[in-house]
Amino acid sequence: MSKPETTAQDTQRWQHPSQVAASAARKSHAQQGLSLNAQEFCATDAAPPPNINAARVKVKRDEVIFFSTQLAVMVETGVTLSEALDAIADQLTEPVFKAIVSDLSAQVKAGVEFSAVLEKYPRVFSRMFVALMRASEASGQMGTMLMRTSDYMGQERETLKKIRGAMIYPICMMVFCTLVVIGLLVFILPRFEKIYAGKGALLPLPTRLLLGLSHGMTDYWFLVIPAITGLGVGLFFFSRSPAGKDMMDTVRIRMPLVGAMYRKAYLARGLRTLGTMISTGVALLEGLEITSRIAGNRHFQAIWQAVAEQIEQGGSITDELVKHPLVPGTITHMIAAGERTGQLANVMNRVADFCEADVKIAVKSVTSLVEPLMIIMMGIIIGGIAMALLLPVFSMSKLVH
Repeated sequence: MSKPETTAQDTQRWQHPSQVAASAARKSHAQQGLSLNAQEFCATDAAPPPNINAARVKVKRDEVIFFSTQLAVMVETGVTLSEALDAIADQLTEPVFKAIVSDLSAQVKAGVEFSAVLEKYPRVFSRMFVALMRASEASGQMGTMLMRTSDYMGQERETLKKIRGAMIYPICMMVFCTLVVIGLLVFILPRFEKIYAGKGALLPLPTRLLLGLSHGMTDYWFLVIPAITGLGVGLFFFSRSPAGKDMMDTVRIRMPLVGAMYRKAYLARGLRTLGTMISTGVALLEGLEITSRIAGNRHFQAIWQAVAEQIEQGGSITDELVKHPLVPGTITHMIAAGERTGQLANVMNRVADFCEADVKIAVKSVTSLVEPLMIIMMGIIIGGIAMALLLPVFSMSKLVH
């Protein structure tokens, strides 16, 4: 009896937005009698759902994109905001996000502004999302704003996926290579040592070094394992400190091969964010503040903060961008043209498209280059160990002859 219900629920989760909008519209007249009662709630009585910490709760980005797209379609088709939120909450299967959307609906019915409710969940709805909704409340273009927000989050998600995909292969290869070396030192070398026993004077230096390293790992494992664990924990906490974050941000944009890819990705994120904010009517200084907060890298965060200071002093965006070598000169010239012609938002979005296309090309280039490099590195390491093990055999064969 439960199987058909589960199937129907799963089908409803991926309903087309227009179907959800039509369903919500059909419920509109039936709910009119309850709307006055809903308005009687006080805004102060609306609280986050139980067992949910509004300041710390987090949901998947895909859920937020799905929510934004559905809400945009329903609002565009004339469904009221509270009805649209109820319809989306009804079809959500993820319990935490379902409770959040239900809370949004309850507070909107209580008279709280939508942007103010979103602001209660900072780890679910970004500052940019909240700012765009605040602007839409003033302009009356919530559907358009929601669709732009959805497009922005979708493009950002695709860019991040491509970068992570490019980094997964070399990381996996490095882990595999490390495990192979540890296996050789711990399990294989001790067996060869029995063969070379009593011939220490004949062993070449590379072989003696490897045997010493093998002895250190097998005889003092009770010290090696805590030392490695402590080093890993120390690096983890250091990477979360301000100095560690600065170092990691610098390493990302300066690394060979992948540094250019990261620089283009961070620049594209900043330009896309600022272009979207300006095109939707958000004030330039507020847009720059939000752009700096979600820059993703402290060096680019400093760039956008410096641009905001330049604007406050009466300057232009390009007056500051030209001072930073992380921003290519061609991009600065295009932004300057956008400022002169009054098409700044359009130019920024076009430049962001250009940078994201460059990121895609860079990901393919990095993947094609990293694969042979990792194979060569593994060959050198494992081949070096093999040669160190075979050198004594060659030495002994010469003595025999």
